[in-house]
Amino acid sequence: MMSLALRLAGAALFSAVAACGAVLPEVASPVKPPPTGKDLEPGPPAGVYFVAVAGAEIPEKTRDGRAWDALGGAAPDPVARVLVDDVEILKTPAQPDTLRPTWPDQTRANYRIRPGAHLRVEVWDSNALVNQPICLHDFHVTPKRVDTEPMDIRCPSGARVRLILAPARPRWGLGLAYELRTGGAAVSRVFRESPAGREKLASGDEIVAVAGAPVAKMKQGELQSAINSRAVEGVELLLGDASGTERKVTLKEGPIYPSIDEGITFE
Repeated sequence: MMSLALRLAGAALFSAVAACGAVLPEVASPVKPPPTGKDLEPGPPAGVYFVAVAGAEIPEKTRDGRAWDALGGAAPDPVARVLVDDVEILKTPAQPDTLRPTWPDQTRANYRIRPGAHLRVEVWDSNALVNQPICLHDFHVTPKRVDTEPMDIRCPSGARVRLILAPARPRWGLGLAYELRTGGAAVSRVFRESPAGREKLASGDEIVAVAGAPVAKMKQGELQSAINSRAVEGVELLLGDASGTERKVTLKEGPIYPSIDEGITFE
């Protein structure tokens, strides 16, 4: 038989959940590749850039004739780093025994980088005894530095590094997620550079109605269906904020330029 203490604890837990309303899992609107041939309007925003290290070409020896790999291997074990204002934003896995690394397993993503930021590219020979610098290169981020083609960096060591610093890569969708609650729903996350972000939706906004239909009266699955089925032509939302003020917005699928801190990466 269940003890009195356990029964009381269970009752207290049930009362607490009932008092605050059951919170169901978060639902995110789809994030997908842009449709083929679709114009991206608006285009990539300033201050968000796609960054990756496309590859490098490394001489067989250092400038003074020494082997790169202190362990005596035929080639170094290169690892690349990218730092912005002395903060590391990207580090590749080490690629063993190669003079032509491409780092296929690196994280590829958009990053927020302020105009004029100090960017530093580093390539090192990584091994168990000592890390040797193969290339160290510094520059400031300006519009002239941003290009869809890789930047060719020539290093004092004789190495060459191809860095991609390009306009932000896009995804497509509405750009919001919401929590389904007892008798309603509320915005939980918004991509800053998305249709939802451009309409100033914010975490905590209550979704009162969709296309005029009250959310409080919707059955399970109806809200998600109502939003997703109208996303292409535009879905009308009635929103309420913490002050009780209500406003209508129409969201239509469009470009999303997600940064890595928003959880989106690219293959």
